[in-house]
This record gives sequence, C-alpha cells and structure tokens, in this order.
Amino acid sequence: MTREPATLLILAGGESTRMGFPKHRLRVAGRDILSHLHERLGHLFVETIVVGRDISIVPVGIRTVEDRYIARGPLVGIHGGLHASRTDLAFVMGCDMPYVSAVLAGFLLAQAKGHDAAVPVVHGFYEPLGAAYRKACLEPIEWLIGSGLLKVSELYPLINMREVGEEAIRQHDPSLRSFANLNTERELEAAF
Repeated sequence: MTREPATLLILAGGESTRMGFPKHRLRVAGRDILSHLHERLGHLFVETIVVGRDISIVPVGIRTVEDRYIARGPLVGIHGGLHASRTDLAFVMGCDMPYVSAVLAGFLLAQAKGHDAAVPVVHGFYEPLGAAYRKACLEPIEWLIGSGLLKVSELYPLINMREVGEEAIRQHDPSLRSFANLNTERELEAAF
C-alpha cells in the first residue's frame, strides 16, 4: 500500500523556561536535536519544517517557518506549519521529543485517512504533539486563535478527529516513550 505524502512539522516556539535555553538548540546522541529528529523520521516525509521564532540554525534539508500569530503555543505552531506545508497531511511533534518512533508516526499518519486528524489518547489524555493533522484544521484553528482559545484540545470538537487509543498506540510503541519530552537539564543528561 502506498503511503499518502506527508510533512513532518517540528514545533520549536516554546518558552523553554525550565530548560533555560531554546530547546531547538538541544544536543542529543552527539548532535543537535533537529538533525537527530530529521534523521530519525525524515525518510517518511516529503519535507521537514521547523515552526517557531528566532530559529536561525537548522540542518540542511529542513525548512523553517515563523509563527503567523503573535500568540504562543502549540496551536499557533500547528497552524503555521500546516499553512506552509506542501502536503495536506502532517505529523506534528515538539522539538523536545527525541524518542518518537518512525513506526508510530507512520501508523498515526495512516490512521488519519478519512479524518481531519488522528490524535493519540494516552493515560486518558490527548497527546496533541505526536499526532497527525490535515489542512482542513486551518480554518477552525484560525477561528479558535481569533477567539483567544489556544488549547489544542479545543480544536477537536470542531473537526472530524479520530481518537487513537492507548492499546493501539502500544502495539507500535509498547513503552509509550515516543511521548516523552525533555524539559530539564537532568532529563537531557539522562537521554539516550
């Protein structure tokens, strides 16, 4: 079966207050995190886009896009990335998620067939990063941002969203490690 073309969107617009410096400058496994993520997942995608502000240094083969709204948060980043994407479908993740499995990403992209988004539910909560979204989400996101509603979960009732349960996720990532992120120097030191 041929996989639908998709874009990898890496969100890098967070404040990084606990880390103390922008997370897109993290180094894991001996290289910068953006190179790590692109090498780990890029083969699945038509393109890789990093979305954020003040992203000055990116590896070859990665495009950068500035957030289109002054407001901050993942919803704004998802909007900017989907707007810039050359494909209808995108897999969205944070730049601080070094363990995302290519197998899981491919599975979630497939789960978006016939839906505006495929969003994992882990431990009873949505995982908005580590999920697949389509350009059909752009208009509802614009409405939410214009209304001052910035939680990604506020998007879900407005779209044709497929919830992907934890049992299905664990078949592709038994430890759920794909959803772990790096927030502190201690977590960074323990990585890999």
